[in-house]
Amino acid sequence: MNPDSLLAAPSMILNAGLILVALFTLYFLRRPKLQQSESWQATLTPLSSIIGSGFLIMSPLLASVVGGLSPVAVIGIVVLAYSIGSVIRFNIRHVEPRIKDGTLSNRTKEVEYLGDIALVLAYMVAVAFYLSLLSSFLLSYLGIESLDMERWLTTIIILFISFVGYKRGLGGLEKLEAVSMTVQLSIVVALLLGLAAFSYLFYSSGQSLHFDYPQRDVSTQIRILAGALLVVQGFETSRFLGEKYSPEMRIATMKKAQIISGILYVVAVILFLPVVQHLDLQHIQMAKIVDVTGLAAVILPFMLIGAALMSQFSAAVADTGGGGGLLSENSGKRLSTRVSYLGISICAILLVWAVDLIEIITLASRAFAFYYFLQALLALNFCYRDCSPEAKMTKWRRLFFMVVAIILLYIIFFAIPAE
Repeated sequence: MNPDSLLAAPSMILNAGLILVALFTLYFLRRPKLQQSESWQATLTPLSSIIGSGFLIMSPLLASVVGGLSPVAVIGIVVLAYSIGSVIRFNIRHVEPRIKDGTLSNRTKEVEYLGDIALVLAYMVAVAFYLSLLSSFLLSYLGIESLDMERWLTTIIILFISFVGYKRGLGGLEKLEAVSMTVQLSIVVALLLGLAAFSYLFYSSGQSLHFDYPQRDVSTQIRILAGALLVVQGFETSRFLGEKYSPEMRIATMKKAQIISGILYVVAVILFLPVVQHLDLQHIQMAKIVDVTGLAAVILPFMLIGAALMSQFSAAVADTGGGGGLLSENSGKRLSTRVSYLGISICAILLVWAVDLIEIITLASRAFAFYYFLQALLALNFCYRDCSPEAKMTKWRRLFFMVVAIILLYIIFFAIPAE
């Protein structure tokens, strides 16, 4: 059966239904009670950063590496990300208070400071990368191919975000996140329902999946999958929202953000597979990912464009907030968070005009992995040199953190991007 005809009969009803679902979800997420919830606001920053661009690229990326085993691969990536999150949550609960009262040993302070330097640099590159991707994606769909226009548009967006951060502080950035993330989530819900309808009809018609992807040896597949961990980066932004939220709130909302995003990633990878098999998995292109969703419903490519733009914007806002908070914290508050947002933005603009960001993003990925590794090292070092009896790790938790650190070391040295 031709996949184009699977949803031909109920096409108009399906498209109208998906629009209504998106609007209803938008209405639900914009309710004053939810928007005024401190817990929801603290969840949005890590959630928007985690979903970012990875939500749209994860299924094609995994299909190009392991084909039909993509659901298994994404579950492994999500579990590893949650494990790393548990390390950072330990540090929020136990190490962060000791940083503030100045009672950490010098060696532990050095580990923390080194990790922060790596993360600030990664955030600067990430902001520039996300918004450059947004500009490139938008201009390409308008039929405009101009590197200078792409850079100018990216610069304008960065300046807008930095202006809001400087004038309105963290609260202002959170409002930007709330709007962009709410629109994105409403589109994602409708998108997944449309793909679910297509998947149901695809499998019930007796068809099976077939992927024409590059054949690689197992070690190469593992190295590519190791690099895919950084697609779900972003949960660490909770670590740097201490200006507004308590440690308990940030720990709880980081967990919530990782669980919500983890479920979305796994479900999205599974539901995307029937349309992803129609892609050229030898050379994945963002525009083609958008086009093939039209197999499921005519409205989905337009929804996917909106989701792509909102995801890039919200991720950039989240990383600006996280980077600014981190820069302010490490300056001993000599730089306010508002001034720090400007500093992150200025460096991101310089990168936009000076560097090929498609290549340098691999360096940013290694910087994030290096930061996570140092967070695991920080937790282990803290319990060896600084922790009080109530903060001591069990031997099983210590072993768990050691395993996480070893995996991250492997990613730092051996992860490679998909060709």
